Amino acid sequence: MVLPGKRRAGAKSGVGAVRPDGTALCSLALVLLFLPVAGACLLPLALLARRALGVPLWLAYGGWFTSAVCYGMRPVQLTMARLLWPVRRPTEAERERLERIWRHVVTHAGVCGRRFRIRVVDLPDVNAHSVGRDLVCVTTGALGALGDRELAGVLAHELGHHLRMHTSAAAFLVWVLLPLQGIAILGTLLAAPAAILARGLAQSRLGHPWAGGCARGASRLGHGIRAVFAAPGVAAFCAKNAAGRSAEYRVDAFAVDVGLGPELLSALRWFSASEAAAEAARRSRADRQDRAGRARHAAVHISRPTHPPLDRRMARISARVESARTVPRREPV
Repeated sequence: MVLPGKRRAGAKSGVGAVRPDGTALCSLALVLLFLPVAGACLLPLALLARRALGVPLWLAYGGWFTSAVCYGMRPVQLTMARLLWPVRRPTEAERERLERIWRHVVTHAGVCGRRFRIRVVDLPDVNAHSVGRDLVCVTTGALGALGDRELAGVLAHELGHHLRMHTSAAAFLVWVLLPLQGIAILGTLLAAPAAILARGLAQSRLGHPWAGGCARGASRLGHGIRAVFAAPGVAAFCAKNAAGRSAEYRVDAFAVDVGLGPELLSALRWFSASEAAAEAARRSRADRQDRAGRARHAAVHISRPTHPPLDRRMARISARVESARTVPRREPV
């Protein structure tokens, strides 16, 4: 059980203060970098609205910028979370447990916990994530599988995302990337005729030598159209994922600095052991399927691109915890 602790001296020195770090500033820089590209991607839609509905360009783009302001509001963020996940309020038992653990976390961080909201996601996956400015979501799988100590480390990690403004900056970056995703979908639609032609020529029984060449040419044309339209979004998401990996390291360090590094390390060790067991089970199933002749490919586990490997995170946390233990404490004058 997690017991309330005293406020740490490190929290008074500004560790728990709300301030953007390098990752949040990088996300905001990416917003400014891709904003003109997103505006250019919206131009065909704005021109269509002007031609069909008589909406002037300034009003179309004004509505787009207004949506960015709405995107940063708490009710909108909660609505988006409910659309993406089955988010709900905690039950009485869940609320008592989460409030006890959350008081422990915010006491160590030296912040007011009332400005944050905790919601439960009805998913069996053991996970937690932060949304917008102040929303922390915990899955029912995490509540059932993790102990209070491990859950405190996970919540400290998510609190670090909010205090370093990672999720706030990422929300606006996602808003900028939406038009880039739209233009990638448009490229897929434009490439569809070439793909259909390539499949038709490949499946035809024409004996002419030019049939195969035309099929390959049409296929390459379709791939080229999709690549051109998807290139801005691919570049933006690669930069976003790189910033996300940096954010994970930073908030891991935050959890250590507020005194909850061992708790987070214990949670990550649980995740690592769980992943290893799941990978062994997948390989065993794949081997049985291969021997039975029912599987073409072995199961491959691909880690999320926004998160660094667990072993690297655990190594950094262990080193930082050990360093914090060896640093001599300064006695008050």
